[in-house]
Amino acid sequence: FGHEKGAFTGAIKQKIGKFELAHKGTIFLDEIGSIGLDIQANLLRILQEKEFERVGGHRTLKTDVRIIAATNKNLERAVEEETFRGDLYYRLNVVHIVLPLLRERQEDILLLVDHFINKYGNERKFAVSVTGLDQEVERLFYNYSWPGNVRELENVIERAVALQNGSTIRASDLPDYIQNLFIETYRRPSESIPTLAEQEQNYIQWVLNKCDGNQTQAARIMDI
Repeated sequence: FGHEKGAFTGAIKQKIGKFELAHKGTIFLDEIGSIGLDIQANLLRILQEKEFERVGGHRTLKTDVRIIAATNKNLERAVEEETFRGDLYYRLNVVHIVLPLLRERQEDILLLVDHFINKYGNERKFAVSVTGLDQEVERLFYNYSWPGNVRELENVIERAVALQNGSTIRASDLPDYIQNLFIETYRRPSESIPTLAEQEQNYIQWVLNKCDGNQTQAARIMDI
């Protein structure tokens, strides 16, 4: 919403808010289910009245924006638990798009792999360019549950591109917890395949290790 100069400690000058900047445009609100009830009331006012005030301000400002909101929470349940306003939920829920888990849309995996290979290969301009996945890795990617969804896949590809030894990504380029799954699934067929819960636990531990145990940073990476 922006703020006025002197509205709080450190507010040394006026700041224009996102809704003011987005006038006649579109604003994207990520993790809408995590905002507090007080801010929810302000959002409802914008949706209904198309007006707001900057923090510390007294002048009512008008804004006309299209709002796109995203969340990984069950907002219907949040409404029942009274942690999310029902009137705001029904105002926002005009066109409802559900994005399935990555393991539920396997046809997207290779498309996303190609996208991330191009993204990180072009960014870092390595001498050897990665062109795709080893066939065994491709099979593993189709069978892996991807508890961290697209963000996990992106992290895995970024790591693999950085550690590349050739034109294709191999099992040795993958994080330990996926390499272990590769060995257990394809090199030790007589043994049991890790459960989804075990895969999730391995992924969480790997992210925590990458974040040096910083739980807040790890939660942000995993969207939880």
